[in-house]
Amino acid sequence: MKTLIVIPAYNEELTIGSVVALAKKFGDVLVVDDGSFDRTSEIAREAGAVVIRHEVNKGKGQALRTGFEYALSKEYDVVVTLDADGQHNPDEIPLLLEPIVKGKADLVIGSRYLNGSKKKIPLYRRLGLWVLNKGTKVAAGVGVDSQSGFRAISEKALEKLDLNSPDYSVETDMIVKARGEGLKIMEVPISVRYDVPRKHKKNPLSHGLGVLARIVSLIGYRRPLLLFGVLSLISFIVAGILAYLALEPYYRGGNVYLTQAIGAGIFVIIGIQLFVAGLMLNVLAKMVRE
Repeated sequence: MKTLIVIPAYNEELTIGSVVALAKKFGDVLVVDDGSFDRTSEIAREAGAVVIRHEVNKGKGQALRTGFEYALSKEYDVVVTLDADGQHNPDEIPLLLEPIVKGKADLVIGSRYLNGSKKKIPLYRRLGLWVLNKGTKVAAGVGVDSQSGFRAISEKALEKLDLNSPDYSVETDMIVKARGEGLKIMEVPISVRYDVPRKHKKNPLSHGLGVLARIVSLIGYRRPLLLFGVLSLISFIVAGILAYLALEPYYRGGNVYLTQAIGAGIFVIIGIQLFVAGLMLNVLAKMVRE
């Protein structure tokens, strides 16, 4: 199969050369330089990659879209994506290609959870990944290593996936859209290194919260009744607590606390409105999908 290996890169002059050199054994290599201010583009070209450069940093999602558009324009059969920082082992590319070559999958995700590689993940990242994976499972209905950037995507999937996430949430966006299009998703075991230069390009907390916010929005789009139902339940719980605080003094022979009673009524109204909104949006979402 005609294979393109897409490597989004931002200031990766220390590692991009070796990643390209190892990856080009398995197909053509395209490096999308997302506004780097170091020698990433120059070194990638010298290592044998085609380079498309964004003049300003647009985010990983846009870098991948640029790569996917190039792949479709050149009629590649399959695209492999991997990180430029050396965390992924390019020699494992055939593992991701095999299910697509055999027609078993349209999107193959390299998972850190199938061969014990997760033990190498720092504890704080493990916790964050657990939250993001669970959120993605709620949004897409499939449990996978949702934040792995080591993937293989068939031409069929590329044609159907309309990705609009500009940043790292593109990983989750891809899974949710693939499920919505009825594409076959599969995982294969991979190894991961964390002793790489510049392993923290973004603050882990802000990065995780940003991805989580995007996941919540995808849940709202794909399963609005679930999201608004949970928010409605929270409102009713708050209303119950306020009602208890308002009436408890009365049962002890005192007066009703008016402020808490009014607050309970407000949260009951909010809970009802959220639940009704969830029902309406759920119907609209089904109509759009159909």
